[in-house]
Amino acid sequence: MTPTERKRKSRAAARAAGITKVEVMLGPAELERLQQLCEIRGGVRGPYTADEFISLLIHRSWQHLQGQLAELGACAHCNSALPQGCAGLLKGDSRCWHTEQAKQLEL
Repeated sequence: MTPTERKRKSRAAARAAGITKVEVMLGPAELERLQQLCEIRGGVRGPYTADEFISLLIHRSWQHLQGQLAELGACAHCNSALPQGCAGLLKGDSRCWHTEQAKQLEL
């Protein structure tokens, strides 16, 4: 099998698995940090690839967010389920969750 055929087969398998390629533009400092993170976080198993590391970051951030969302409950002002609540219609009122507490979900 030629390299072209292998690559075509690899792309078809990725598509079948629902894998999407995402490009990220990084400056020199960010790239250096990513490389260091991959090396150090990989530990004795060896460095992560950039793809592996970014996938793990997404997975861990998603898990953390699920925990935060499970603790939200309802807004003390409008009594609507959070994080949607009043969708910010009452933002500015000190009792509205969107005024201050919504920032807890930001990075």
